[in-house]
Amino acid sequence: MSTTTLGTTAKSLVLEALHKRYESRGREPFHAVKGIDLHIEPGELVALLGPSGCGKTTTLRMIAGLETVTSGDIRIGDRSIPDLPPGKRDIGVGFESYALYPPLDVRGNLTYGLRARGVKDADARVRAIAERLEMTELLGLRPAGLSSGQKQRVALARALVRNPPVLLLDEPLSHLDAAQRQRVRRELKVLQREFGYTTIVITHDQLEALSLADRLAVMDAGTIQQFGTADEIFDDPANRFVADFVGEPKINLAEGVVERTGAVRVGRDGLLATSSRAPAGTAVTVGVRPQDARAAVGDEPSVPGEVVVHEDLLEFGLATVRVEGLDTTLVVQTPGGVRWRRGDAVRLAAPPQRVYLFEPEGGARLR
Repeated sequence: MSTTTLGTTAKSLVLEALHKRYESRGREPFHAVKGIDLHIEPGELVALLGPSGCGKTTTLRMIAGLETVTSGDIRIGDRSIPDLPPGKRDIGVGFESYALYPPLDVRGNLTYGLRARGVKDADARVRAIAERLEMTELLGLRPAGLSSGQKQRVALARALVRNPPVLLLDEPLSHLDAAQRQRVRRELKVLQREFGYTTIVITHDQLEALSLADRLAVMDAGTIQQFGTADEIFDDPANRFVADFVGEPKINLAEGVVERTGAVRVGRDGLLATSSRAPAGTAVTVGVRPQDARAAVGDEPSVPGEVVVHEDLLEFGLATVRVEGLDTTLVVQTPGGVRWRRGDAVRLAAPPQRVYLFEPEGGARLR
């Protein structure tokens, strides 16, 4: 939960058993969102993270009132909103598609909604948000004269200028270049903390989600696979999908079998210690993050391999290691200044509590 001093308008946002089904004559029904439960605290910023088609945008559109709810409830504070029209929900929305009014200049796009609601200080609000997002020079331009990155900043500013109790942002930084993305991301975080918006951000960018969000909801196939802080999701993934989707470089996944000693056999001659209590003889998928893999010390359980390539990335390195008996190579993050050479024989180990075991079918975590 955010520790910021909240504005008086900050409200909780609750999704309860939320479903969305699309049905049309002659086609199989499509179940896009499958019973989502989510409780977002007042002033908290939550990121919905997941691959394309996982239900992120559909969920956001149901909250905004742009999609009907098949079943379930959405509450802002104590008020249930599924039966309210979008304009009555008091939500700020910024979508990737911009949705700007072509005849109006940027100032007109930003003030239009405020004037429609009778806001007296509309011009002052627009000037303030334009300064914060470094877009004052754009106020006199029309959308046709803007780049895609500039249009996205305008769409973001239009959502923020309302100072809404709940803010929904769909890929708000995707069209910005790298420098703009870092700058606007920092400013968005500052504004969210300063004004206490209860915020949902949809993104497929892990760095964006990790840097912005208080908590993350990792989604797949219309369901929330895990909801927690970045550390909780990275260090204690609920299943193989979460472990594989969150983290860069991606987690190493290999097939293995639990031994009587409790260690897990990997490849032809490899053994890794693990804190899992899976029974001996259990076939598993073994997960080890590159950041946790290291050169073995002494006679600890290890996996022998041969270095295929080592990439020097200054602050750290990435070694690709071939292991006999595995169809895939393993990636190891090495400390800065360490140089592994092609053909070097290495023995790999990892802390037992960082060796994750998953069911080969379904990917459930074995603890």
